[in-house]
Amino acid sequence: MSERTLRACIYSLVVVGALYLVVTLARGGGGGSRSVDPGLAAALEGIAAGPHERFVIEGPEGTIRLELNAGAWTANGFEADSSAVERLIRGVEESEVTGIAGTNPANHARFGLTADSAWTFTAGDAPPILLGKTGNRFRTAYARLPDSDPVSVIEGDLRSAAARPLVDWRDKIVLRADTAAVARIAVTHAGGTEVYQRQDSTWAVGGEEAEAATVRGILQELASLRASGFAPDASEMPEAPDRSVVATDADGNELASLTMAEQEGNFWLKSAASRYIFEIPIFRANRLAPGAPEEE
Repeated sequence: MSERTLRACIYSLVVVGALYLVVTLARGGGGGSRSVDPGLAAALEGIAAGPHERFVIEGPEGTIRLELNAGAWTANGFEADSSAVERLIRGVEESEVTGIAGTNPANHARFGLTADSAWTFTAGDAPPILLGKTGNRFRTAYARLPDSDPVSVIEGDLRSAAARPLVDWRDKIVLRADTAAVARIAVTHAGGTEVYQRQDSTWAVGGEEAEAATVRGILQELASLRASGFAPDASEMPEAPDRSVVATDADGNELASLTMAEQEGNFWLKSAASRYIFEIPIFRANRLAPGAPEEE
């Protein structure tokens, strides 16, 4: 190797090393540690240690109270979506304070951390934490303590898991039927009532073999029927629903009973197994009640 080539190689190594050092320091590496708010870090660690039995989340759309009673979670008194609560708990346990994003209280609004813009998150008797906007990197957000000026960056899913309206905390499962036991399905709509009967290996309707895709759609909905939302408070189903579905087993035992009322852009749905009135999109109503007139 010539002297000129050797010098070029050494120069390249020096440049690469310098770039690596700059990037490492910018990310908080290089054997050191970025400055963090010890109060916020301690608060998160205390929440992560549990117990996880009560969370209060106050946001622009109101207050959410998640409580564990007799092994079941509720959201403002309603049955809670267990997967949403599990995601929140994972977010609490995995979140980490990684650095200071700012110390000037005049910039709190820019980070979404003013009193009227932040989400206030409280777990049990722990002090509250303010959660602001998402950060400029994936799975990061800004946070601070209410009585503290420093704004910190936290890594993890806590902000995304916590900052959601009540409808996203409620359990939207309408019913889960044992479709292997379903032997008869009566579907009523504007055109009348059609009865689907299970045969040895097929289904029949009106004395003829039913379309496999049609029956499969009904059974898939009944196996795990999930709503898109809920009817407004104090809503009532009409006495004469627009559609209904009743599924029974070979002995006539009722496995599912659903009524539907057409609304603008969706359907209200009531199950005999629940006290709530749910909302489902039109295409789900058409799968549950096949043969119904097409919706314009």
